[in-house]
This record gives sequence, C-alpha cells and structure tokens, in this order.
Amino acid sequence: MKKSLIASCLCNGVKFKTNGKLRNVSNCHCIQCRKTHGTFGAYTNIREKDIKFQSKKTLRWYNSSKNAKRGFCNKCGASIFFKFKPADDISIAAGLFNGKTGLKTMRNIFVGTKSDFYKINDKLPKFKRFAN
Repeated sequence: MKKSLIASCLCNGVKFKTNGKLRNVSNCHCIQCRKTHGTFGAYTNIREKDIKFQSKKTLRWYNSSKNAKRGFCNKCGASIFFKFKPADDISIAAGLFNGKTGLKTMRNIFVGTKSDFYKINDKLPKFKRFAN
C-alpha cells in the first residue's frame, strides 16, 4: 500500500513523512521487541529512501545484535525503527503514525518466544520465527 503518512515520537524530536509502499503490520513477539516495547512490537516496513525526516535531532541507534540495530528517541525514549544491517528497507513502529494509516495486521512472528502473560487470540498466521 503506497502511503504518504506523518509519524513522530512522543516529543516530536524525531518526525518524518513516508512516501512509498508500506508493508502491512507484523506483530513481533521476540525477546528484543518485548524488552524494547514492554510487550510485543507492531511494525510496518518501507524502503529507507522513502522516508523524509522533518526532525531527527534526538534519533539515536543501538546495535541490538551483530545483524540489526534499533532507532529510538534519546529524549522521550520512544522505540522508532528496527533495521537489519545492511538492508535497503527499515521497519517502523506502527504506533508512531498520526491518524489513520489504512494498514492491517497480517501476522504474528517469533511466537515461540512470546511471554506467558498474554495470549494471541487472533486468527492471523503465526510463525515460530521470522517470516518474509
């Protein structure tokens, strides 16, 4: 779905516009997403070149593994991006978008490592690990 959407962190230190094809949302239940978000992470994905920053003065990166990094706001603490190294695309935390997105949740990934305090009650496809 090609969308032009505005997204920002809580303090607006990181604010950007997307202008490209956004993938529908994946709910990720891996340990890193749970530690980053406090529960599972909900991410869409886009080509990195289709993001235009209006502000990124508080954007910082954390190398969460040898294969990936996570972007966050160093002022309000918002989790913003997940990016495999190297890759042309980038995942965006879906809750950062202002207003309606038209996106749909399409799957649950890393369900083999989800926490025990919640159940996945939807009928979406479930993958033990990553799904392309």
